[in-house]
Order: sequence, then structure tokens, then C-alpha cells
Amino acid sequence: MLQGPIPRHSPCVGVCTLDPASGWCLGCGRNTDEIARWSTMDEAEQLDCWSKLPRRLATLSVQAHLLPWAVDHITKWVGTTLAAERGTWVTGVPGAVAEFPCGPEHNVEVVRDRDFVGGRTGKAVFRLNLHDKLRAFAFGQGAPIVLGIPKVRVPLAVAHTLTALGPDIGAVDIQGRSDQLFDFGLGRRSSRFCVRTGDPALGQALRNHCSSAWPNVLAAIGAMLMSHSPHRVVESALARIEVFTPIPAPGTTTPPGAHTHFLPQLLTAGEEVPAGLSLPDYALPVAIYYPAPGD
Repeated sequence: MLQGPIPRHSPCVGVCTLDPASGWCLGCGRNTDEIARWSTMDEAEQLDCWSKLPRRLATLSVQAHLLPWAVDHITKWVGTTLAAERGTWVTGVPGAVAEFPCGPEHNVEVVRDRDFVGGRTGKAVFRLNLHDKLRAFAFGQGAPIVLGIPKVRVPLAVAHTLTALGPDIGAVDIQGRSDQLFDFGLGRRSSRFCVRTGDPALGQALRNHCSSAWPNVLAAIGAMLMSHSPHRVVESALARIEVFTPIPAPGTTTPPGAHTHFLPQLLTAGEEVPAGLSLPDYALPVAIYYPAPGD
């Protein structure tokens, strides 16, 4: 990981309950004195406090450890994961995800701007929009890192049926912005799984099934979706992965590189994040970084 700048945000995660045995907060790991003095501590004191928190939280069996990374540090770190060509970025919910791998065989081009950081290959694009409330949560050495944002900052409308969203004005590349975007309507708050198409016949078929639940949509036009292989767009409050590869036929192996998974048997659980990667109640996931083995 990058050696970060001096932390610029509080360790508080909104769980303000003290463990009676240790005197440490069950949310952030600080004691009452550290909590009371935080705003008046100098940078060295804050950094020293941050350095003690992982051990305390591990003692308290708290899984998610808020990292002291401000948004500028997160931006640099995301760029480093893409440039180093290791690991995989994932957006979506269990059963409906897009994966953007960063291995050297994928020739990732890193793209940075004032408002976003991301990467592109010939098969997909990944974009993370920046926000001052973006936070990073770690789950142990070598474990995934989950980027999250407070639930009150999540602007995505929740759809429960197939919904036409109109032209994809949020497309990363301008050539996709006139194509039509359809939300499958998974009913999740943290992200949505969409298809994007400029094909008139597929667009009309999708419009004909708007207001239908996704299982009915797949039963009616699943074969047409397979044959047309529209772009898949998986989007959270701040992250977007667009995948351009053909949809693999049932029973075949997913090809290497960026891809999506849409697995009905996993969607029935209604989970927002994979098991073991739950965030504090105030936050929803934006994207997950899975380090390469050995990182």
C-alpha cells in the first residue's frame, strides 16, 4: 500500500459504544480521552492514535477497519492498483457483479482527472468518481479493501423491475451516451445491474418488458440478450464498470479479462456485499478491490 499522508478525517464510524472491559469504542477503537481530544490533537498525536487502532479493533473482533485515507490518498492508491497491474476491481452485489482485472495481460490504461480516476482496456472501462466522504475499509492483511460512502450520500434510485433509464448520459465514452440503458431492477440500494444497447430490435424488446421482474425478463428474452450481447453496465453511487465482451453461453467457461456475472441463485439472498465484507451500518459499498495473491 501507499504510505499515506497525515490522516485528515476522524476514525469515527458512527458506532459510539464503549467496550466495558477495555474502555475502547466498539466502532473506532479509541478510548474516551482520545475521542474527547481528537479535534485538538496535533497531526503527530492523531497519527499515533491511528497506529494503535488496528490492534485494538482486532482484539475487539471488529472486522472492518476504517483506514485513515483522505480522498486524495484514495485517488493515488486506486491509480497505483491499476498501474501496478495487480488485483481486481469489482462493483455490484453478490450474484450480479462486474469485474475489472488489472493483470499485465490486460494492458490497462490509467485515466485520471480532477473528478475521477479509472482504467480502460479493449474489453471494459472502470471509473471511480471522487467524493470527500469516500472512505476505505480494510479487512486484514492481504484481504479485500472496500470503498464506501455514507448511505445519505447515495443518489441511485432503487428499481424493483426492468426500468428504461433513457440514453446512457453517464457512459464513460461519448460513443455510448446515445445508446439506451436499462436497469434490471434488482432492488438493491448500493448498486444496479444494467444493459446498454443501440440495437433497435433489442431496445424494443426490453421496452416491451419494462415493469416486469428480472426473472420474467430473462424467461421471455434471455436468448435474445445472449445472442445480442449488449454492453453490461454495473454502477454504484460512485463507481461504474462497463463490460463490452460477449456474454458466455450457459455451461461455458468465462473468458479471462473483464466480465460480468449474473447468477439468479445468489441474488435470492438479497445481500449488498459478500459475506465477511460488511461495512458499518452508516455506509454502503462503492467498489471492492481484491489484491492479487501474495500482495
